[in-house]
Amino acid sequence: MQGAVANPKPSPMEATCSLAPGPGGMSTGLHGLDMFSINHQYMDIWVINQRVQRGATEIWEIGNDGHMLHPFHFHGTSFQILDRGGFPLPDQERGWKDVVLVRPFEKVRVVARFDQPAGDDHPFMYHCHILEHEDNGMMGQFTVS
Repeated sequence: MQGAVANPKPSPMEATCSLAPGPGGMSTGLHGLDMFSINHQYMDIWVINQRVQRGATEIWEIGNDGHMLHPFHFHGTSFQILDRGGFPLPDQERGWKDVVLVRPFEKVRVVARFDQPAGDDHPFMYHCHILEHEDNGMMGQFTVS
């Protein structure tokens, strides 16, 4: 990935599995509790979770502190995986992606450039790409301006 990173700004993202109640008790999770969060927050349509500067190149660290796999996806750009827990990548993980599988207790770093604008009225989303996880709160919003 030569030349792709120009003074990236770290922006930690942590995909977590949590058993705390979420917004509005909307979950059909374990015994009526929400199960999934990102940065220990459940999806709230009224909250912008991250703000990214347009034209910025950022490194996001996505960590999974649970026992399940989470295919992590974010809108508005593609990214490249830098490493998995500091270890080199296999050949099939090199190149541009829009989803990265984060294994249990793993941290993955990705780098992306954010050129597509998204304001508070139409933010981009990031989420687990398993529908049941996304529907149970494992989703957030970000703007690019």
